[in-house]
Amino acid sequence: MSEQDECTVGEAAQYLGVSVRTLHHWDHIELLSPGWRTYGNYRLYTLEDLKRGQLILMYREAGMPLNQIAEVLDGGEHLRTHLLRQKHLLTQRLDSVHRMMLAVDNLLDLQEENMTTDKMRKILGTDWDPKYQQEAEERWGDTQEWEQTQQAMKSMTEADWAPTKEANEQLAKDLVAAEKEGVEPGSNRANELAERHKDTVDRWYPCSYAKQVILARMYVHDERFAATYRYKTQYLLKIVEANAQAHGVDLNNVPWG
Repeated sequence: MSEQDECTVGEAAQYLGVSVRTLHHWDHIELLSPGWRTYGNYRLYTLEDLKRGQLILMYREAGMPLNQIAEVLDGGEHLRTHLLRQKHLLTQRLDSVHRMMLAVDNLLDLQEENMTTDKMRKILGTDWDPKYQQEAEERWGDTQEWEQTQQAMKSMTEADWAPTKEANEQLAKDLVAAEKEGVEPGSNRANELAERHKDTVDRWYPCSYAKQVILARMYVHDERFAATYRYKTQYLLKIVEANAQAHGVDLNNVPWG
């Protein structure tokens, strides 16, 4: 692609390795807006737009929230501060735990003798992919939470998985309804949703309110979690943080523990 070329949103998504939905969202929040639009209002991305997109992906991979990425890219004087913060978060294995949750909530335990791939696909749905289990174990198999999760999974029968999936799906539906109805973070109903989310983690390993905040912050950077929570991860984060703050968590200093 030359300096003079422009590409469509589909071509830009393919170039960056993201979905068109992601680019639309970045445009909506003014994180990455296309440099040109046609007379028909179709997005056209320039080479500079794609360079910015690559930087966004780099910082997102480090766990930086999208609003902070915008600050970094639009005001470079804060770059070192943000990177030091992300380094600290990464040392706490936040990304490891975040993706581990995907394996816990959406994937099967292939080592369970009576759990075949077909059975688990039927239970967890068509979005399940066996390769995620292998990916999760290769990256985070040495964590305490992974071990606790595996022990919990091994004690489950096929009949135990369906209610687990149903509880997660109902929580996602209720998040959609609550945001649509304008349920404010910190309200009784919002806190009840936050507690239900915490319960979904507690079934696998002990989850403090601080851990819950860290997990919720990581959800907003993973398209698979976005789909799991019906693209309400931003709203989930708000209600989780409000509930955690009410339980004494300092949102400016949230340790994994």
